[in-house]
Amino acid sequence: GIAKFQLESYNEAIFDFSKSIKINPKYEYAYINRGSAKNKLKDYIGAIEDCNKAIEINPQFWPVFNVKGNAKNDLKDYIGAIDDYSKAIEINPQYANAYNNRGSAKEDLKDYVGAIDDYSKAIEINPNNEYYYKLRGHAKRALKDYLGAIEDYSKAIEIDPNDEFAYFYRGYTKKAIKDYIGSSEDMLKSENLKNNK
Repeated sequence: GIAKFQLESYNEAIFDFSKSIKINPKYEYAYINRGSAKNKLKDYIGAIEDCNKAIEINPQFWPVFNVKGNAKNDLKDYIGAIDDYSKAIEINPQYANAYNNRGSAKEDLKDYVGAIDDYSKAIEINPNNEYYYKLRGHAKRALKDYLGAIEDYSKAIEIDPNDEFAYFYRGYTKKAIKDYIGSSEDMLKSENLKNNK
């Protein structure tokens, strides 16, 4: 099932994970993996049901709360998603993705300060993930902290110099502080990276 999931053959992956569950109904990994595949197919309710089954089997299985939170987030149940991400963090306080995802849900609720706090914690745990810096940059930009946002986009570029989106967002933000030359340079770099893919 894992190989089929990685190949984005989600229906086939679900079939394989279902066979695993039939063989061993107490195998929580099969439920979380099947739930992840259902989430990819936008069967969010089915994903949540599989996550709940995994939680019944092992209530301390922290990754399942992240997957369940993702499904709730996709259903726009941001409060429910935050609760699940918080549960994952409670069980494993070093789980950077749960902080990142909780930050994203908070941002969807326009809680930019809370989002920045969570993105910052994710960065503290995993300082080499450029995605966390971009998301924190977005939240800072929403608060009109343009210099802070530019700093985060620059850090994302430092980690991945081929990240066209980081250049785009940095250029967009430079325009807000009237750095039109810097903005144009970043936009051009973003366009060149996009065209060279």
